[in-house]
Amino acid sequence: MIFHSLDYLVFLPLVVAIYWMLNREKQVLFLIAMSYFFYGYVHPWFLYLILTSTVVDYYCGLAMGRFVEHKLKILIVSITVNLGLLGYFKYFGFFVDNVAELLILLGLPSFTNNLDIYLPVGISFYTFQTMSYTIDIYRGQLKPRKNFLDFALFVSFFPQLVAGPIERAVNFLPQIEKKRTLSVDDVQSALFLLIWGFFKKMVIADNIAFIVSKIFLLENTSFMLVWVGAFAFGIQIFADFSAYTDIARGSARLLGFKLSQNFNHPYISASPTEFWKRWHISLTSWVHDYIFLSLALSRRLRTAVGGLIISLFITFFLNGLWHGAGWSFVLWGLYHFVLLLIYAWAKSVTPEYIRDHQFLRPFQILLMFILLHPSYIIFLNVDISYMWRDLTLSPFVNSEIQITAALFLFAKALLFSLPLWAHTIFAYVRERYWKGDRWEPIAIQTVASMIMFIGILVLRGDSVDFIYFQF
Repeated sequence: MIFHSLDYLVFLPLVVAIYWMLNREKQVLFLIAMSYFFYGYVHPWFLYLILTSTVVDYYCGLAMGRFVEHKLKILIVSITVNLGLLGYFKYFGFFVDNVAELLILLGLPSFTNNLDIYLPVGISFYTFQTMSYTIDIYRGQLKPRKNFLDFALFVSFFPQLVAGPIERAVNFLPQIEKKRTLSVDDVQSALFLLIWGFFKKMVIADNIAFIVSKIFLLENTSFMLVWVGAFAFGIQIFADFSAYTDIARGSARLLGFKLSQNFNHPYISASPTEFWKRWHISLTSWVHDYIFLSLALSRRLRTAVGGLIISLFITFFLNGLWHGAGWSFVLWGLYHFVLLLIYAWAKSVTPEYIRDHQFLRPFQILLMFILLHPSYIIFLNVDISYMWRDLTLSPFVNSEIQITAALFLFAKALLFSLPLWAHTIFAYVRERYWKGDRWEPIAIQTVASMIMFIGILVLRGDSVDFIYFQF
């Protein structure tokens, strides 16, 4: 089931209405049933995979609590099962294809990959979520849970099951285990999150998706068209992914849960480090805590020359690979790795009074926004030959028709994205100049919600799947 469908608009109110008539124990059981219905709505066989991860990690957690001296071995079992499932369904075909290509390059007999493995939606998200549970138990940061139903809900909670945010057990399990309440403020904020999320998805992302696909399906393209396409995709992916998070957070809040914030206006970032603190925050913190720190603090890399850089390289290599089974995603991750190194070097050679001058921040934000665009071209082009073509197009070779088309599509993308830019600019002003509490009176939210509702009815584009469903 997808959020921006009539099915979900019927499903969510019914779930909320029934849910609040039950006590805590029955609420948990009811939400598990509804989460499994939500996830298996189109492909019921998905449920076998999520149930496998749930059972394995639940018993691994109990075993680590009981057999402390064997914690590492039990953790290895948990990680092996989770990564084994993820590896087979997401990466096995990629691995087989690359082996076949390598054999051809070496002049050896090769084979044709006839495997057709269907990627279960959301497997990357809930796999990382369940792994955080067993890793935290191993590190002594969390006690094993004995209530299987509470743990099953932690894994399968439907608002964030398919595309995050990736919740940590240490934050989310306590919310499951306590009695929940619903206040007027919760309903107000939930409804605003929901309608803002639907507006971003159906009006901004889906309309701009048409522009992006139109540009990147062209055989005869040009520099201007490609970079307008990169600009449009930057808007689309942010509006699309943050829309999912907003709808997930709004849905969860109606059920008495508070999911973590996954985006914090990433396009007002002045550096790559700041960008990754604002973009896909739950994944960034996950790879930082469980991959980067594990590598950087390991004895071998801690004492090695360039150990920190090696740790960062591996982290962004795996971050890219997490997004998809393809070398373009790996290159996307490594582009961000190189960008971080360049900024770190520039910071070390720039005097502090220049680097931190407030006057320069708008220009730093603009520069960072521009430097994100090559990563969008890399991300979009699964075929590396097309990626190279798009990145090396001459800025001086554009036909009159291509220039006109590029300007028209840029204006269209900019027009549809104006609400997003207005929200971003408002956030920047509030963040830089308003030091008090968040100021969004209910009157403003109500008027904005009415405008967005009308916008959805009048301006919604053709329905497109959420981009991160493929990861």
